[in-house]
Amino acid sequence: MDINRELRNLVSTGEVYFGQRQALKALKGKKAKIIIAASNCPTEELDKIKAVSGSKVFKFEGTNVDLGAACGKPFTVSMVTVINEGESRILDLA
Repeated sequence: MDINRELRNLVSTGEVYFGQRQALKALKGKKAKIIIAASNCPTEELDKIKAVSGSKVFKFEGTNVDLGAACGKPFTVSMVTVINEGESRILDLA
């Protein structure tokens, strides 16, 4: 599976949140299906997510710059929270 292609497909056809605060909000509301975290996401942030998480956390192999680019965004992205996968197969990562 080409993760970059699936991320772009996810962003264009599904529903996602970007960033740690949005991830925590989605987890507390039990909306998150999977969380994709950049490889350089701070350990403290990941620990907070894992403490609350009932969903899976996938570690993206690239940095937050790479994750932002893979999502087609002109900014860095530390986490992507999947609410609805749309037409992507991103949930196959779990």
